[in-house]
Amino acid sequence: MRRWVFRLGFWGALLLSAWGQPPVEIKAKPLLGRTPAANGAFPIAVQLESRRGNYQGVLSVSLGGFGGRREYLYPIDLPAGSRKVVVATPIVNRYGDVAIIRFTARGANVETRLPIDRVLDVDQLAVVVGDAIGGLQVLRQVRGIANPFHIDFRTNRPMRGVYEVAYCAPELFPEQTIALSGAQLIVLTSGAERLRAEQWGALRQWVMLGGTLMVSGGAGAVYLQAPVLRELLPVAPQGTREVAQLAALGRWLQHRPPAGRATITQAQLTAGVTLLQQEGLPLIAVRPYGLGTVVFLAFSPLERPLSEYDARVRFWQALVDATTGYSPSFNIAALQAGQSGYSRDPWSGQMSATFNADIDPPSVLMIVVLLSAYFMLVVPINYWALKRLRALDWAWLTTPLIALIFVGVLWRLAGDLYRKSLSSKVQTVLMAQAGSADAYAVNGALFFFPRAGVFDLQFDQSDMVEVGVGDDGGMGFGQSTVIRTVEGDPKRVDGYRVANLSFQWFRYTRTVQLQGQIEGSLRLTRRNGEWVLSGTLRNRLPYELREVQILTPRGTARIGSLGARETQTLRDKPLFPSSGYGGGRYDFDWGVPVLALSAEQLAQRLLGQRYELPRAFLIARASQPVLTPELREATDRSAEVVYLVSVPLEERP
Repeated sequence: MRRWVFRLGFWGALLLSAWGQPPVEIKAKPLLGRTPAANGAFPIAVQLESRRGNYQGVLSVSLGGFGGRREYLYPIDLPAGSRKVVVATPIVNRYGDVAIIRFTARGANVETRLPIDRVLDVDQLAVVVGDAIGGLQVLRQVRGIANPFHIDFRTNRPMRGVYEVAYCAPELFPEQTIALSGAQLIVLTSGAERLRAEQWGALRQWVMLGGTLMVSGGAGAVYLQAPVLRELLPVAPQGTREVAQLAALGRWLQHRPPAGRATITQAQLTAGVTLLQQEGLPLIAVRPYGLGTVVFLAFSPLERPLSEYDARVRFWQALVDATTGYSPSFNIAALQAGQSGYSRDPWSGQMSATFNADIDPPSVLMIVVLLSAYFMLVVPINYWALKRLRALDWAWLTTPLIALIFVGVLWRLAGDLYRKSLSSKVQTVLMAQAGSADAYAVNGALFFFPRAGVFDLQFDQSDMVEVGVGDDGGMGFGQSTVIRTVEGDPKRVDGYRVANLSFQWFRYTRTVQLQGQIEGSLRLTRRNGEWVLSGTLRNRLPYELREVQILTPRGTARIGSLGARETQTLRDKPLFPSSGYGGGRYDFDWGVPVLALSAEQLAQRLLGQRYELPRAFLIARASQPVLTPELREATDRSAEVVYLVSVPLEERP
């Protein structure tokens, strides 16, 4: 009898413990640390495991805080006993302090939270990919690139933050380009050879968007044989050898060299420039690629003698100063802010609009004057006039008549807007490397909705979709409290509610397979004290490129048009002074200051940072590809496509 009582109690306890557990277990792991960059992604691997039952539900990842909340929805089928992993890439604003992750289905509602330690705005994010779990904390003492929208008021100069370092195992490295957008610097170390083809592809496009990839050599650099990486490297690796001392490094840093022998990777320069060489072999070589750079180190900074070098901080500072640029999150945010057509003055907070659209709404001042005149006429003046005439009983007639007159005036001013059709204007900047058949598109779509309603939109093959410019103070700006997108391919914005006569702005990015390539080989030479440009440009696209210009560190060459499949040879083309380093305007996105730039202004900033890197930018306009969001309602569409292509450049004094 006691045995049966014991068994019954044992199985009852097991049943109660199982029943008390949630039906779905949810775990969240940040892939690139807990300190994401402002305007960049915060990649999270979310693991769902069904403990009992089949579930068809939605995984929600929300992020935000003061000023709005952003929610990403992932439809999930979760059979009994199964386990699924979803990589979410929420975009971070300055006020986001926690990611709320929730799975909701019939019979299941579980939630977990992933706190964010700090959102980086001045500081930069560096990611070490490989088996290392330490060794580069020295970067926390290294100053990054100057941040153009954070000014030190003591010196009136842009602030330079330091680096936060995250370590990522190759198996957990994201496969989405946008997931890497917040990282300014990625360092490959031993173990990176286990990266898959999709991860290498995301890494290549991240460089094209402005990232700095540092590839170290040495005894354990097996990953140098990866085909995608070999296409990016400025050198062709040719095995390893030992050297007695890295003497050239000491001369470069004006410090005693690292003590002891070092294993280096022998290589031959194939593209870019050599920053440092020893015995005829490149120790440090740099190749511009797209908006970013690829840096080859013949030695490993994690191994001796560099790991014990007393001038490690000086070494990394010199390397960062010579090679790094803006992070992809900065470039994307700056271009999209430039496309948006609206900005806010950082000092007064005054909003201004520069929409290039055939829509002319009445000004706020005109509406205020009309309403003031209406209230003055309908109350004091109307009452005074009727009292003088001893006809106050006629107020029931005069008041509606005055209202009808003012309605007619307003209709005269705004009636054309209601008669306009739903329209959109898409602006696209295509960033590419010369000779590459793919590009990365940064898009902004401005919609004008003449009437209120609820709309569904979809965005094909998009990495990121950010939405919402609603009404704010009568100017058609602002954001909804909660913004939701259904993730997948295509990404969808369902049930998006708009008001009458409203502008709505949608920002999205995606990879584009071109119908050809833009190729070029350029050189700068000095003739009679002036710089001239020579070389060859080939347009292998099936459509014309218009308003072509070549931006170089020495000036700008105006080419004109480049026809479909046309090749043009440049001979001593004169250079005109660039319109100026910098430019742009300030915009505020979710409380985060963003420098709004056109493609030309961004290219000028990049060239102004690194005069010594051999790079030129081709800027051109074209009619294709048109990457418009799909909307069920009929829409009048227009598009503007700008190409921003990095072209190899040789400079001959």
